Amino acid sequence: MKDASTGARFARRLWEARRDGNLIRVGEGERPADEAEAYAVQRGITEASGCAVAGFKIGATAQFAMDVLGVDGPFFGPLYRESFRPTGSTVRLPVAHSPGIEAEFVVGLASNLPPRDPPWTVEEVREAVSWVAPGLEIVGSRLEGGLTGAGMLAIADGGANIDFVLGPTDGDWQSADLGSHPVVLDINGVESGSGHSGMLVFGDPIAGVAWLANRAEVAPRGLRAGDAVTTGTCTGIRPIAPGDEVSADYGSLGVVRARFAD
Repeated sequence: MKDASTGARFARRLWEARRDGNLIRVGEGERPADEAEAYAVQRGITEASGCAVAGFKIGATAQFAMDVLGVDGPFFGPLYRESFRPTGSTVRLPVAHSPGIEAEFVVGLASNLPPRDPPWTVEEVREAVSWVAPGLEIVGSRLEGGLTGAGMLAIADGGANIDFVLGPTDGDWQSADLGSHPVVLDINGVESGSGHSGMLVFGDPIAGVAWLANRAEVAPRGLRAGDAVTTGTCTGIRPIAPGDEVSADYGSLGVVRARFAD
């Protein structure tokens, strides 16, 4: 994709597919050639949507996800305030997008982390953290054929984010071992996955936020006080359908719950 107008049209088509719950086929010349083009499409979706950015998601934070998508490392996408909900919410699922659920650690910021040189350190980022909380990300693809092996399209498509549910933010995260804090995911009362915060390629969630703060692609906006950053699945991706009830237990950090509907 060399033409900016082609990227803008593709971004609008992706946004309309997200809004309407439809699938689209990638047209001739629309496939991003590299990360720069993919992030340009992603920014175009935000512009086309008119949605407010509530923070960011980090994706492909485990080797299995990198292998499935065909990427060399993590990437990020925007979280929109209009699709960012409190625990206990009922979330409508676009079933055509083959939705899945991920249990993730979410970091809330108390102060700005603007782009700068030298890079932000993990300890500096830790001082900027307001809370660490449980979260459930709903992911899926707006593209015919899905995202297997299509890493640049996953970036372009906003990191495949559909919706997000945030758990309690009053847990004692300062006392938690964020290198090995456990989480258990249940779907309809049955354990469906488990893991811990150290499974992330960064080693812990706050190191993931430091990675994001230092990305050149986030520099035009930077990270801001009040932003939430969700740092990647620790339980894999599990398919969900209307009628499902999901919870994830993060021990001392609390429990996050959601119901899903048509």
